[in-house]
Amino acid sequence: MPLVLGGSSYREMCSLLTPIAGKLRITDILSKFPYEVSGGQKQRAAVARALITKPKLVLADEPTGALDSRSADGLLHIFNEVNAEGQTILMVTHSAKAASHAGRVLFIKDGEVFHQIYRGNSTNEQMYQKISDTLTLLATGGDQK
Repeated sequence: MPLVLGGSSYREMCSLLTPIAGKLRITDILSKFPYEVSGGQKQRAAVARALITKPKLVLADEPTGALDSRSADGLLHIFNEVNAEGQTILMVTHSAKAASHAGRVLFIKDGEVFHQIYRGNSTNEQMYQKISDTLTLLATGGDQK
């Protein structure tokens, strides 16, 4: 839809859609109607629509929420690739696992930034532990900033 609205030719649309549909594993649903696909497939199609025009900023609200773990891991890997290519992804999530893939994690408490974590050289597992520790601090009423 974004390419149609942007006036792209059919050939250009196909050349942009084919690789992203392959990465998101949705090539088999491209000719189907929305009522014929699963919730996870719809979510991956929405991600394709968001990424296809290569915006500088992608806003992702719980992007892995309706996905099984394999699809969620695949999507987070794609987000890492997209980010490495220069696009910024702002993801809102309650999932520590999804957040552990980020380069920077902000924790919001009562409408203010409570804490932040930068990835640096941390692995996903180390980021997950840092996130878990911060969530524990939030849950126990810590006020450390």
